[in-house]
Amino acid sequence: MASLLFLVLPDLLETDDLDRRLRERFDEIRVCERRENAIPELMELGPRVDAVIVGVRERITGDVLSAVPNLQVVSSVGAGTDHLDLVALQKAGVAVVTTPGANATSVAEHALFMILGLSKRGLRAHAAVLAGADRSGIPQLPLELSGSSVGVLGAGPTARALVGLLRPFDVDLRVWTRSPQKHPDLPVGPLERVFEARAVSIHLPLTAETRGLVGADLLRRLPPDAVVVNTARKEIVDPKELRIAVQSRPDLNVAVDDFDLKRDGTIDALDDFRGLWSPHIAGVTVQSLRRMHETVVTGLLNAIGPVD
Repeated sequence: MASLLFLVLPDLLETDDLDRRLRERFDEIRVCERRENAIPELMELGPRVDAVIVGVRERITGDVLSAVPNLQVVSSVGAGTDHLDLVALQKAGVAVVTTPGANATSVAEHALFMILGLSKRGLRAHAAVLAGADRSGIPQLPLELSGSSVGVLGAGPTARALVGLLRPFDVDLRVWTRSPQKHPDLPVGPLERVFEARAVSIHLPLTAETRGLVGADLLRRLPPDAVVVNTARKEIVDPKELRIAVQSRPDLNVAVDDFDLKRDGTIDALDDFRGLWSPHIAGVTVQSLRRMHETVVTGLLNAIGPVD
């Protein structure tokens, strides 16, 4: 039987070596016609599909697996797995390939950029210059990161990469992780103390345990002029409590890197200068995308094995 790979991300084939390796293994590579319709297109192919390469926006559920009964491997460009039904995949015997650590440097640099951008009043300063107001257009002076306190939620590759970038700033580093025993080299402490730091950066996967983890009790602990940066998943911070916090705290600054921030109202509670937003691009640089593509292709080929 001919083998078929369903591919959601066609730019992966722009790398000649990856294109060659995939075409040597699969008789056909079917690229989705429209990304917003990728899952229905996949399901229409039915039992012909042997492997898929998707991104974080494609949800692979039990219903999808039922439609593609011969699927052997799901390879996903990204470290997160909240778009994958891991229980259903395991039950169906489908191998899962992701890219943990491949974009850690990229995400960490983006998180640091967001912390500094808000601390230095970057958006307001830019607007003040454009308006011809200069310093009179900046009611609050910038803040130094050096010597201040920074809290990091998580101890995975992106969190550790950020910790490395923070070292030259000589910050009072505070880390919280769900598995402190695995990270004796980090200054792990209570979650509440992390949220008493002036800047907090979130680097956790979205799971049943972490969804809504950051709520009113933690947000109330933030000190004056605090900065909260979330380059993980927006659902980790309770959206209702976040809106309440920023409406009652004119000194609170928030940065989020995720999809659909405008559509779901996340940005509406903050003015133009206390919020910094990006469309889930923290982990997608030229270099990190190259590493992730290499990882998913190599992992997929190793998992599916050679042609019989």
